[in-house]
Amino acid sequence: TDGGAEKIAATTPDFVLSANTLYKEYERNSVAADAKYEDKIVKVSGTVQSIGKDITDTAYLVIGGTGFLDGVQCMLPGGQESAVANVREGQFVTLKGKVSGEMMGTVIVRNCSFAN
Repeated sequence: TDGGAEKIAATTPDFVLSANTLYKEYERNSVAADAKYEDKIVKVSGTVQSIGKDITDTAYLVIGGTGFLDGVQCMLPGGQESAVANVREGQFVTLKGKVSGEMMGTVIVRNCSFAN
């Protein structure tokens, strides 16, 4: 990797916003939201709706939204799993990562790490 999560963690975010705000902007107009947010670094906060791993075994948290195919899916690359182990659904968290657009209604943020 290009030290993705570590590099992003050390970078000032382009946007600081709630997961719900980010999700709602995509829901309203995904083309405009992509133009504004895609490949930008965001610091997003929200309540954890679900915790899991994708098909490539990458851990993720879905934050914000109502918990059914919405919200912001933050992908946590290798080395971040231990941080995920301490998280519970319903907990309020802040994560920093790079927006990579929307997939099936969920906004995807990659190379996430926990932020203050």
